[in-house]
Amino acid sequence: MQVITIDGPTSSGKNSVGFLLSQKLGYQYIDSGSIYRAGCIFILRNKIPLDDLEKLVGVFKNLQIEVKQNGQPRFLANGEDITESLHDPEVTGIVPAVSAIRQVREVTKLIQYKLVHSKNTVMTGRDIGSEIFPDAKHKFYLTANVEIRANRRFKQLVKKDSNVRYEDVLKAMKERDQKDTTREVSPLRVPENAVVIDNSDLTVEQTVEEMLKHINAPN
Repeated sequence: MQVITIDGPTSSGKNSVGFLLSQKLGYQYIDSGSIYRAGCIFILRNKIPLDDLEKLVGVFKNLQIEVKQNGQPRFLANGEDITESLHDPEVTGIVPAVSAIRQVREVTKLIQYKLVHSKNTVMTGRDIGSEIFPDAKHKFYLTANVEIRANRRFKQLVKKDSNVRYEDVLKAMKERDQKDTTREVSPLRVPENAVVIDNSDLTVEQTVEEMLKHINAPN
């Protein structure tokens, strides 16, 4: 099975680009970040303290993930469609801490392997090309100016909460970038031999077209 990896920082367009690319290729699409978010939903529901390592890891060991591709992808965890809850503020608030735990990442890696076992896949994340599938034939790293990325995120958030301020989104994004690139376990970095695409001035469609040029290029 072939896996195409797409890594990059927050709001670099990974999800939109990854999904459209998967449609063009007839592959399944998996946002690996949603696996961490799914676990965080159950951590919050069960009021598990973030310093209770055994219980945190246990949540991920018991996590049964399924992705349905009818139209927009639907994300199921333990038989429940949790797609609409993945980006709840409470979930977003604890994802960086939970995803930085080595034991959690090791368990999540097994879930990722299982999901791509029988299907060609486009998978997005922060360490997919560098850590999870380093031998993938096609690896991409998307990036964009932080102000542009913050504006993209702001436009998403303000639809749900009109009190959201761009300045706060920008500050939070810079902090997340710092955490992602400096964390001890699987830091965000450009994977070896990955194609880097700065899509600051590109649409989703233009970014995908650029990727397809590399994928379809003769060896």
